[in-house]
Amino acid sequence: MVTFVLSLADALRCRFTISPLGELVQLSRAMAKPAAFAHGAHAAWLRKQSPALQRLRRDHDLRPLLVAMSACSYFPDFVTPPSLSSVADIEEELARVRATPEARAQSEIGYCLGRCGPIEPEVKRQLRSRGVANCIAAQLEVLWDALVAPSWQQLRDVLERDVLYRSRFLARGGLASLFADLAPLVKLDEQHLLVRQGTDSTRVLDGSGLVLRPSAFIWPHAATMLDSSQPAMLVYPSRGIASLFWEPGNDDAALADLIGSTRAQILKALDEPAHTSGLARQFDRSPGNIADHLSVLRSGGLVTRTRVGRHVLYSRSPLGDALLAGTEPEMTADATASRRAGRRWGAVVTAAHAD
Repeated sequence: MVTFVLSLADALRCRFTISPLGELVQLSRAMAKPAAFAHGAHAAWLRKQSPALQRLRRDHDLRPLLVAMSACSYFPDFVTPPSLSSVADIEEELARVRATPEARAQSEIGYCLGRCGPIEPEVKRQLRSRGVANCIAAQLEVLWDALVAPSWQQLRDVLERDVLYRSRFLARGGLASLFADLAPLVKLDEQHLLVRQGTDSTRVLDGSGLVLRPSAFIWPHAATMLDSSQPAMLVYPSRGIASLFWEPGNDDAALADLIGSTRAQILKALDEPAHTSGLARQFDRSPGNIADHLSVLRSGGLVTRTRVGRHVLYSRSPLGDALLAGTEPEMTADATASRRAGRRWGAVVTAAHAD
């Protein structure tokens, strides 16, 4: 169990970050230790990318990276530099890996090698050579181009939706609400944040706060950054990762007959708020096409929209939730408005033939 001891100052300085390099490192760990990472989204993603993996193994020698990632529960800290922004840039992150001081890189690689089994002499020579940080960064970049870059926008959408969801709970109920659905993996006990890991350690934070990073590829685990020279970090499983493997055509036939198959898929996808471009990528349609369907759903009172920064986010309304659940929506104080929304919903049924 890892324990973070939080002060009031730390609670006030919690922030979210999204790291493309962090997601890539989780995938490389799953490649390096397939038996230990046989289940979860990382394994499903690698199975999905099987043809690209075969080409990678044929065209590139990734052994130095995979050996560095396969030593017990530790991997070099320098491959996950602290994120400096809410959404990091992969090129900037890889540049920071390349800029790792030689002494630090050799020290952390040496720590890994001391915990590995027998290593091929050629691989060991590469890992002990000067410029090892640049070597590791180059191999991570190859993995990025093949396994993550083609689907990064879809992956980023999932992570951003998680941040939005947890930010709302943080605003409403503080840290206790933010971590409530992560138990027993992550639990808040008074000022102690308890993270279930295979090591026992405690870090008393210094008032600089805690960095919270959602990951699509860490479930069913969580991870922490305990190095006192780096910002404290919790990496936790993101919500909504199943949408990464969703395939069109599985929508409920009755709902599809009622409002049209595409609008049924969109309505079911709005468990968490989403923007037009994200939905377009998810369903492999144009943003304009998705916008037209959202307009019909909104006119029928099934979805609402809210502007957050540069995005207009769409969410299911209570009427939309009720339609999916097959129950009547809870009446609000404004019963007249609810009935009006119900009448508008009839227009969605009529427009279904235009789907």
